[in-house]
Amino acid sequence: MVVCLAPTIFSMVTAATIDAKHAAASLEAGVRGRVDIRCKGYPEIWVDGHPRPLKLKRGLALLVYLSELARKVARTQLAETLWPDAPPETARARLRRLCHEVNGVLGLDLLLGDADALWLDGMGEGAMSDVARVRQGAQQWLATPPGARARESLEDLLTSDSHQVLNGFELDSDVFSAWLDARSGEQERLVVRALSRAAEHLCASGEPALAAEVAIRLIDIDALSDLGHAVLLTARSRLGDAAGVEAAYFACAEVLRSELGIRPSAQIEAAYADARAQLTVLPEQRAARPSLSPPIRFADTVDGSVAYLELGGGDTTLVILFGLWSHLEVSWEEPRIRAILDRLARSFRVVLVDRRGTGLSDRVDQQQSTRAGVEDIDAVRRALGVEQLWLLGNSVGGAIAVEYASVFPTRVQGLMLYGSGARGTWSPDYPWALTEQQQKKWLHELQSSWGGATSLAQFAPSMANDQPTRDWWARMLRQSASKNGIPLLLRALGGMDVCDRLPALRVPTLVLQREGDLIVREGAARYLAEHIPGARLVLLEGVDHPLWYGDTSAALDEIERFVRAHRQVP
Repeated sequence: MVVCLAPTIFSMVTAATIDAKHAAASLEAGVRGRVDIRCKGYPEIWVDGHPRPLKLKRGLALLVYLSELARKVARTQLAETLWPDAPPETARARLRRLCHEVNGVLGLDLLLGDADALWLDGMGEGAMSDVARVRQGAQQWLATPPGARARESLEDLLTSDSHQVLNGFELDSDVFSAWLDARSGEQERLVVRALSRAAEHLCASGEPALAAEVAIRLIDIDALSDLGHAVLLTARSRLGDAAGVEAAYFACAEVLRSELGIRPSAQIEAAYADARAQLTVLPEQRAARPSLSPPIRFADTVDGSVAYLELGGGDTTLVILFGLWSHLEVSWEEPRIRAILDRLARSFRVVLVDRRGTGLSDRVDQQQSTRAGVEDIDAVRRALGVEQLWLLGNSVGGAIAVEYASVFPTRVQGLMLYGSGARGTWSPDYPWALTEQQQKKWLHELQSSWGGATSLAQFAPSMANDQPTRDWWARMLRQSASKNGIPLLLRALGGMDVCDRLPALRVPTLVLQREGDLIVREGAARYLAEHIPGARLVLLEGVDHPLWYGDTSAALDEIERFVRAHRQVP
């Protein structure tokens, strides 16, 4: 949970009682600042975008307790909550000392009080925690009809920790623990109800991709939710995703068998039957046709045109560069990719690009390079008519994003590098890339088995035996490049080296890496994070290299959280 106290005036807290006159005077001479109390998990205190280490567990508990209640709280109640076994006077004395220690560590007077109560400065000015923000969004969905801001609230509801309060935090106080258990239970029940309503509403209103995402989140919280499983089956059928329907049904059946020893309910069986029937309907007869891609547009460079598509309408532009393989129309055929783009489009103006030499962009004969990729991005930027953008690069796309931020630092608001490396060929000081001999072996494998799902087992081990995925992967490879164009692509990959660019980067940078990725190793991500000043490294569970396989929500949560954090920094 994040408590965002908007710029406010902090009063001076003394050891003695603060009377109303003193408080009013201190307001006139206070200090402005922004305080974030992040406590969905173990709580953290941030001031003006920077962490303030507060190691006092009871101090953290006090701040969270006050932020959740969002009002004045009696000193007696606070003392009993934090020190239930101490004599009342001892507990109150400890509370007074704790207030001074917390304010001292933070370097500001966040805790205010009078003779009878304590409160957080700014709480009366509309400040709220992200748990409270989730609660407000949930109430929007539970209204009849859903409130005007319901769709805006989905971003908060879909985060992986939206149902949590202080997860993993413990305090030696039965009173505080009981309060926290009750608060956490209320939050989870409310989020489940809101997600249930949202999933039904979105499916009924012709938004199956978003409905499926909501249903998956609902199932993550409540694996036995009949409604969540039923909506997921319906949504995937409307997406034309036959494999997804079967996978959803049998996953549900296995959970019910292993957890309760029962078969799927009548509601789930009916949804499964309807979903299979829906898949037999001609695509043009279906109520929803999400496979229709946004218009493909082209930006001109000196040596050819660059294809891109865009969706969403936010004020923030996010340009996405996939890895070695890229084809806009084939990408849009994959429901998982569509779901990612649809989710990001709720917060950004999303732009997906085919580099020249791949996909729908011109198949230039010149040697590809990071510099050519920079020209591609800037051509798209000019065509969009924007001055600045965020870049999300995967694999080769990550190296190009780094190069662009180095060449045009004022045009980049921030970098997100997922499954990316700084160098394409092995060297003694960069042992995570392929050697030249390994590159030659891979080229031979690609060309000798061209037309099939080559290398899928390495790129996406979890999907290697899924036939629809194998068919789609083979099509992606065939459409991304030609058999005789593969050597050019691999030479470009091997020649990429942005190591010397990293220390000079001065843009917010997030490095995301799945720990079991067989294509880009964890060491490559650590190298990026260690050599880019201020970069943040997040290691994710999973073995699949493509973002759209495995636990995509975890990566998207980090991306959205990172952008939000840096939007707040002046």
